[in-house]
Amino acid sequence: MRLLQIGAGLIFFAFSLFVLACRPAPSVVQGTVVRYEASTKVVVIKDERAPQETMELSIADAEVGADPIPGDTVRVAYSIVDNRLVATRVMNITRQEEVGKKGSKSLGLH
Repeated sequence: MRLLQIGAGLIFFAFSLFVLACRPAPSVVQGTVVRYEASTKVVVIKDERAPQETMELSIADAEVGADPIPGDTVRVAYSIVDNRLVATRVMNITRQEEVGKKGSKSLGLH
């Protein structure tokens, strides 16, 4: 009986991994922040690739390094959920470079 429970658990675990692996990978976009509405956690960015379309993305449930500010360059991983662009991760490239420069100055590297 114990082996049957272990076998069923392993089958469920393998099936769960299979289902998770079959989800489509998120899309990635990089561009300039046009607008950020902190109250609704919605960011509008202008894609740096042609034709440089603007995109409105929800970042409410995303992993966000530093809040986006208009003019910042960001890279966003997102998926389409219920016909909305929903971010899973937001990397603020502009803020990373600023933090990197401050950190390297304190280490005497600049």
